[in-house]
Amino acid sequence: MLEGKKIKIRPIEEDDIDIIYHWLSDEEINYWSSGAWPLNTLYSKDQIIEKFLDGPSDVYRYAILNEKNLLIGTIGFKELNVPGRSATLFIVIGDKSYWGRGYGTDAIITFVRFLFTQWNFHRISLDTWDENLRAIRAYEKVGFKIEGRQREARYVLGNYHDAVLMGLLRDEFLTLHGKL
Repeated sequence: MLEGKKIKIRPIEEDDIDIIYHWLSDEEINYWSSGAWPLNTLYSKDQIIEKFLDGPSDVYRYAILNEKNLLIGTIGFKELNVPGRSATLFIVIGDKSYWGRGYGTDAIITFVRFLFTQWNFHRISLDTWDENLRAIRAYEKVGFKIEGRQREARYVLGNYHDAVLMGLLRDEFLTLHGKL
């Protein structure tokens, strides 16, 4: 288990699935996490179990817990590039009562430190959409830099939005947050 200042990160367990399924049903959570509609109409609970527990071996998903060990979100990476020592990060704080309180930032710092020090990554990428300013600010606090935009790459509630591409290099992170 990884421990940050406010959070803990552990593998996702079967007992987490009902809560995750609820988050996938929440329009506001989906709006900010991906600009999408509620996903429970697309996935059955068995498909959620398959996706989060038995999912593809190229997507690594973990649970974010609060100080009382209650599930508040998920974090992980995909698009692992072994020769390039890089991957793409994703995070969702599904419990809205933890939004804007530093839990997401702490989870990202804790997880990214793990990826740079234990997985020996050189670079971590991510993307969000241009109106998700809260996420962009959190990523920038961790040290991610905006590297580009994909024009009108996201379709959100009937409108096209730019995807904001961000990246972070190992040395930048360790300079900003220290090695331990």
